[in-house]
Amino acid sequence: MKLKFLGAALVALAMSLTVHADEFDGGSPDYDPRPNPHYTEAEIQRKIENEMAVACRGNLCSIVGTDGHGEGWTVSFQVGYGDNPNSGGNNFYIGDSKNSTNNGGDYYAGITVTYKNYSCNSTLRVTPSVYRFVNTYMYNMVNADGSTKRNFSPADQTVILFYTTMLNKVDNCKALN
Repeated sequence: MKLKFLGAALVALAMSLTVHADEFDGGSPDYDPRPNPHYTEAEIQRKIENEMAVACRGNLCSIVGTDGHGEGWTVSFQVGYGDNPNSGGNNFYIGDSKNSTNNGGDYYAGITVTYKNYSCNSTLRVTPSVYRFVNTYMYNMVNADGSTKRNFSPADQTVILFYTTMLNKVDNCKALN
């Protein structure tokens, strides 16, 4: 019995010495640690200077914007009794006449059809210092190979929130009623 146990222990020891990989080896390299390549500060500032030459006029720089255009039809219906609250469009009165003496008016029905064609743009402009501040942080969130950093510092997260707030301040273009 002792010999079988000793033999099994030797076989287990030999097998453990020959196995070099653990259960996670050979898996996806997505989560392997790797150094994040960075742009140098000089490269980032040179890129921002080139962008500012295009984005800035005077003391204001366009940082966020939206362009839009579209067209569409609007159809509205009015049905009621009494005086028509909608003075626009044509209404058809049903009954004796509009000047009837029965409680201020008659039944009416109307339809308004409108076509709208629009084109607009909306741009948020900031001072050059704010433009440089936001873009410096944004460039530092991107690795030199174009991939996004895996983790953001609290300062990075604050700038992302600030940028998102600026995006929300830009009006989305739409047809006016």
